[in-house]
Amino acid sequence: MDKIIDYIKTGPAILIAVIVFVIGFIALMVISKIIKKTLKRTKLDVSLQSFFVKTINIIGFILILICSLSTAGISTTGLIAGFSAAGAAVALALKDSLSNIAGGIVLLISHPFVTGDFIEMGDKSGTVKEIDILQTTLITPDNKTVVIPNGLLSSDEVINYTKEETRRVDLNIPISYENDVENARQSIIKAASRESKVLTKEPPFVKVVEYSDSCVNLTVRVWCKTEDYWDVYFSMIEKIRDAFNEDGIIIPYQRIDVCMVEK
Repeated sequence: MDKIIDYIKTGPAILIAVIVFVIGFIALMVISKIIKKTLKRTKLDVSLQSFFVKTINIIGFILILICSLSTAGISTTGLIAGFSAAGAAVALALKDSLSNIAGGIVLLISHPFVTGDFIEMGDKSGTVKEIDILQTTLITPDNKTVVIPNGLLSSDEVINYTKEETRRVDLNIPISYENDVENARQSIIKAASRESKVLTKEPPFVKVVEYSDSCVNLTVRVWCKTEDYWDVYFSMIEKIRDAFNEDGIIIPYQRIDVCMVEK
């Protein structure tokens, strides 16, 4: 009889707890959809949007569970303490992963690079294939896949070669001491004018940079669109050689003069 009375007393509380859980769960799903739609209108990366939504769902579910148990008359002090201890243990065990998650959030918010950019970090370089919340995947020029933890990318120096629309092509061109520097300069400018992908907004820069033991070194700088960088680089080398042949400019090469002395 006492058990029946206890069931009658606790029955409404349990029913209310179930109702609180169901209503809370439905409300969480609605809020999650609203947040997801709102985030889609922003410029945040898709990976970061997904991370935010999942985090909100987990935190929301824990709060709903605690509220439901509390409504049913069940003490949640121990449960909260258990969650806190478990959270501390998980954070300690996954400290490196949490560092990568924090780095991923920084990368996805600050946008130092995006998918499709060509970047370099230390001795690693390649085109960004995917930016995940934990790691970033690169494809190297020789088609290798490189996975870099986001914690490293967010704390180390990263060079982005494709962020800007234009790039400067730098060449070092040697000429013989027998040649006139101005003639060589005009020949290089003529070669640059023959390359259609060289931008004319900035005139070619051609100056003497060094007098070495066997040649005069000229530095050549021209501008092009970022996607045309390597086309212009290799094309300029070929066109400069052709222009030098036309104008009689000598490109020096290593040689040894041997003098025979008769006795």
